[in-house]
Amino acid sequence: MPNTPTLIGDLGVDHKDTIAALRSLGKEIAGKIDAVVIMTPHFQTSGSFGVVGTERLRQIFDFYGFPPEFYEARYEPPGDPQLAEQIINLGKDTGIRIGQAGNWGLDHGAWSPLFHIFKDADVPTVPLSICPDLGYQAHIAIGRQMRSQSIKNNLCVLSTGSLIHRLDLFQAGNKRTPPKAMEYLDICISSFKEGKWDSIWNAPSDLVGAASPEGYNLPLRFIQGVVGDRFRARILANEVEFNAASLITAVFEEA
Repeated sequence: MPNTPTLIGDLGVDHKDTIAALRSLGKEIAGKIDAVVIMTPHFQTSGSFGVVGTERLRQIFDFYGFPPEFYEARYEPPGDPQLAEQIINLGKDTGIRIGQAGNWGLDHGAWSPLFHIFKDADVPTVPLSICPDLGYQAHIAIGRQMRSQSIKNNLCVLSTGSLIHRLDLFQAGNKRTPPKAMEYLDICISSFKEGKWDSIWNAPSDLVGAASPEGYNLPLRFIQGVVGDRFRARILANEVEFNAASLITAVFEEA
């Protein structure tokens, strides 16, 4: 799921396909879910995963130097303290370290896509951190647990981040996305469609380096845990901004 602030305001780049895809997704699942669990690479914790279980989520503007209109957008959905507590208890039962992150809220990596998916900000939402300390297997494991929770609670489980995340290329004169980064993006998209996650993890290191995927690919490991090998991706939108960052909107459906 894309998470760029440019989904909210005008920075000279147009994301019509992505915004239309997010809004279409919102209509598709409207009335079918009880809550959202969302993992974003902008929410990182050490030592354990973190969940935010406050009654009302604080909107975090964790980006700087943008035009004023970017800071005028408001998105403050209700939290879900009961679901957050269930997730923490699930961690205790399964040996996954999860704790309450009361000093966080909803960063732009979460609210920028949710702004379009659930425009009324009325769906209870629980942010979930990445935790690089715990390694990729823990992210797969917590993804599997969210899958079991989604069946019990009608959850919408989302993960955001850019597969190509070359912030160093956000500069005037950059006319082309690095070909190796695009090759990595193509591997990821094919893997999503075919359910072959190992193709991503075994991608050549020079391609991975050229793409510099956001969040060390941990948000993808989480989604792998959620969907397993029984689901295949339907790609709703595929765009690149400033030849430096990719925006992929994908929905995983049971094959």
